[in-house]
Amino acid sequence: MRISLFSQSLSALPLEAAIAGTVEAGYGAIELACMPPHLDLGLACSEPQRVADRIAGAGLRVAALSLVNSFTDSGRLDEQVEAAETFMRLAPLFGTALLKLTPGAPASGEATDEHWRTLARAVERLAPTARELGLRLAFETHMRQLTDTLASTRRFLDMVPADVVGLTVDFSNLAFAGEDVPAATAALAPQIFHTHVKNGWIDADGGWHFQPLDQGLTDYVQVLSALRDIGFGGYLSIECLGPDARERPVETARRDREILMNHLRALA
Repeated sequence: MRISLFSQSLSALPLEAAIAGTVEAGYGAIELACMPPHLDLGLACSEPQRVADRIAGAGLRVAALSLVNSFTDSGRLDEQVEAAETFMRLAPLFGTALLKLTPGAPASGEATDEHWRTLARAVERLAPTARELGLRLAFETHMRQLTDTLASTRRFLDMVPADVVGLTVDFSNLAFAGEDVPAATAALAPQIFHTHVKNGWIDADGGWHFQPLDQGLTDYVQVLSALRDIGFGGYLSIECLGPDARERPVETARRDREILMNHLRALA
């Protein structure tokens, strides 16, 4: 298992500073947020080579290009698919074969069959491009989106081509949904392409409260043991989202990396 930093953790910093901050915090790989203030669509279309060179020059690998999508909105489907395809075609330039995607709202408990059909149409359009380019598409288990529970994530996997479409498992999002996270990890094992690592808790009103990696609903000793048992060899991509990440982004990213490293050493 390898460690990367999701650059959304450094969203308080512009792109150049986020690249430097990733190195300063001790990471060797970055999951590049394809949104402002980092690699937004305009920058991706105008200066992708400069950004790729800057990342490589900093000695970083790109774990994934990381998108936020709304593939459940039929009125925006063409726009969303075209944007995703733009980033897919840039992936080789960044030295990665993985794109992290999100399915879109609403929460699975509120979703209609039309939301699911729209998502299926998006995947049908994206999968051939992924095959052509040798890419994998890793849809996140995301709160308040179609893949927010184990059951809805399984429904998603049942309708997509397993050769190019799988998951970014966000363990805390599954914990927020009340899932048994180690059991869910085992259940989803064949299609776990990528992971998001964060921690925190959710209050009675549904509000998220993000904490250091060793504080919250997710027991990463158990999660890492489950990942070891399934032979996962991909990235553990740390995502820092709390107030501390806004106020002290580099220090917070360094702190959570040290916590995760300690867990991995103990596991070994």
